[in-house]
Amino acid sequence: MVRLYPDPCLRVRARPVTPGSPEAREAARRLREAYAQVEGLGLAATQLGLESRVVLLEFGDDTLVLLNPQIASCSQERVVDTEGCLSFPGLHAGVSRAREVVVEALREDGSPVELTVRDLEARVAQHEIDHLDGVLFVDHLPPRMRKELLAGYSAQREEEPSHTA
Repeated sequence: MVRLYPDPCLRVRARPVTPGSPEAREAARRLREAYAQVEGLGLAATQLGLESRVVLLEFGDDTLVLLNPQIASCSQERVVDTEGCLSFPGLHAGVSRAREVVVEALREDGSPVELTVRDLEARVAQHEIDHLDGVLFVDHLPPRMRKELLAGYSAQREEEPSHTA
């Protein structure tokens, strides 16, 4: 299932995958399986404890699995909007992101894809690709704000009842 902060896997830089390889197929399968059980707009393999450079993005009615995605370019215009993360349940903060990005990646069959996305889709792409580099949305916050949010998040998590038997 989705790993929660402060799990060390969230800070791992994912390795590129070869389309059609067992590693790429397993990452895609596990992303689809996990994503079907959560409410979000995207998911990165590192959030499942996998070191594979694979993401699942939901853009409108399309669900895309992308291998080795990267931001090829981004607009100068930036927008601050509220972000959350499946690895930080209940935590939200205003994060500045590029309004438009161009994502280059491979589809599962190995064919190249270039996507130009704006607004929410650009934010989702940047967020999930950040995960593959071990970067979390809170890392984009000013240090003091990040420290305060993480302290509150950690205290909240400690107060939650344990789910062990």
